[in-house]
Amino acid sequence: MQNIKIIRLEHLTLDDLQPLLRESREQGYEFLDWLVKDYLDSSNQFVQPGEALFGVYSSQHMIAIGGLDRDPYLADGDTGRVRRVYVLSTWRGRGVGKELVQRIIDEARCHYRLLTLRTMDEGASQFYCAIGFQMKSEIVGATHHLVLRSYS
Repeated sequence: MQNIKIIRLEHLTLDDLQPLLRESREQGYEFLDWLVKDYLDSSNQFVQPGEALFGVYSSQHMIAIGGLDRDPYLADGDTGRVRRVYVLSTWRGRGVGKELVQRIIDEARCHYRLLTLRTMDEGASQFYCAIGFQMKSEIVGATHHLVLRSYS
C-alpha cells in the first residue's frame, strides 16, 4: 500500500487516536473506549511478552489501530487474541485492515499456536473469514480463530 506505515506503538498517544475514537463512537462501537480505559489504568498496555499494539499512519495521521494479547479466556499460553482493531471508514476497502491484521498475525506467529478474536459485527466477521480465520463457537470467548502452528 502506498503512503501508509504500520508502526508498533511503544506508547498510545491519545491525540493520535481521537479521530478513530470519535468515529467509532458515532458508529456505536465502544471497544476503543475500552482500549483507552485499559491503557490508562494499566490493565492492558500491550507490553507483556507476546503482546503488541500497532498504529497505521498516513501523512502523520493515525488511520487504524489494532493489537495482540494473550487470550484472557484461555490460560494455555499458546493462544493469542486480536484486539481492538478499527480502521477509519474512509480507509476501509483499501487494504489497510488486511495489512494491519496480517502484521498482527505475523507477530502472533512468533509467540502462539492459535489466534482468536471476538466480533459480533457481520461485516467484520466476513472480513476475518476472507483472510483465513474460521468461525468456531467452541472456543471460550471467541467467535473466530486462526491456527498458526499445528500442535505436535
